[in-house]
Amino acid sequence: MHRALVHLDEPYTHNAVIKALQQSQLEWDIVQDITEENSEADLISESTPIALQWLEYELINWSLLAAKEETTMANAYCIRKGLIRKAQFSYNVSKYLSKNPSSILKHAIPETWQFELDHIDYIDEALNEVFEVERDLKENEESELEDDKKHVFIIKPSMANKAAGIHVFDSLNQLCAIFEEPESDTEDEEEDDDQEDLTQVREWVIQRYISNPLLVNNRKFHVRAYVLAVSNIQVYLYRDMLALFALRPYDLNNLEDSLAHISNTCIQTDQEDFDEDQSVRLFWELNKFGIQDQDLEHMFDQMRAILADVFDACTSEMTTFQAIPNSFELFGVDFIMDADNKVYFLEANAFPDFKQTGSKLQHVVQELFDATVQTAIEPFFGDQTWNPHSKLVKVFDKKLLSLQ
Repeated sequence: MHRALVHLDEPYTHNAVIKALQQSQLEWDIVQDITEENSEADLISESTPIALQWLEYELINWSLLAAKEETTMANAYCIRKGLIRKAQFSYNVSKYLSKNPSSILKHAIPETWQFELDHIDYIDEALNEVFEVERDLKENEESELEDDKKHVFIIKPSMANKAAGIHVFDSLNQLCAIFEEPESDTEDEEEDDDQEDLTQVREWVIQRYISNPLLVNNRKFHVRAYVLAVSNIQVYLYRDMLALFALRPYDLNNLEDSLAHISNTCIQTDQEDFDEDQSVRLFWELNKFGIQDQDLEHMFDQMRAILADVFDACTSEMTTFQAIPNSFELFGVDFIMDADNKVYFLEANAFPDFKQTGSKLQHVVQELFDATVQTAIEPFFGDQTWNPHSKLVKVFDKKLLSLQ
């Protein structure tokens, strides 16, 4: 009998993890009443040692993980900001490409600039650091280009998720407006009390917008792939990926309509016309909408190649990504395709929002957690019958130095 501490804030995910452990070939004593107060206290000293911590990142007992490297496992790497922080990731990729100029990442990541701004008063100085962006925005204004000929960019906070703070723009005025403090009354401030004040964000990335995305029924979509990293380090891409659609028809003439350009379902659910069946589909079922099976396979092959170099780039920088032997982690990785079926890597998210998969496709998440238990956990505890789950495709395998 192995003891597991399990607590994830989102019931959708928590329940799937519990079910996966209950269906495991190993027997688990599952403790679910985990808080910040007790995660590092009494439970550790009980007669049954802690074998597995499957917890929110803030609740993981890293001291226990370091002390019991061969007998205790956790569901996250302590240091992985080089992958999940957009600005740090951009730096790592730039450094990697300087050493590996023929890498697929040279063309598979949109042109990216790190953008730091302390206050709107200093935006001129900040723009000097991304002079290519400023140059192209001025060209838009001076040349009076048609909308489909303009230079278009997208800006994202380095650490935000769930589409917070993302804006598409093609003018300097639109960019400046993002950082101007909005006027608000007391009531609005109370309603938005839990939302991040984007005027306080210092670190952003600006990317050249993929303005010719592959469309289905005239709607933009991105692919949410689930990636499992195990130990030190094997990386797997889960075949059952999602296609997440924007709520509105794609319109390059209206960049301010986020529901036409941002395809995260979390910004759609409060809209009256939100339809989960239309916004969340399976990637492999896009063949029902005119995309050929061989094109889908070609896209999948591109994703495999991209992920291999993404993890090679990030794990090469030990100060920002440390893969330790007794951890595993699930990342939500976003890709987008252009009209020529070329795949671009957008970002990687730790502790992704599995709930956006929706109720209809919940079986996809459940099988992912079943596969994670089979591929990452059972082998660690000595299950000699282990075989990788059939839907997990290995994309990267490298033995790294560990600082533990």
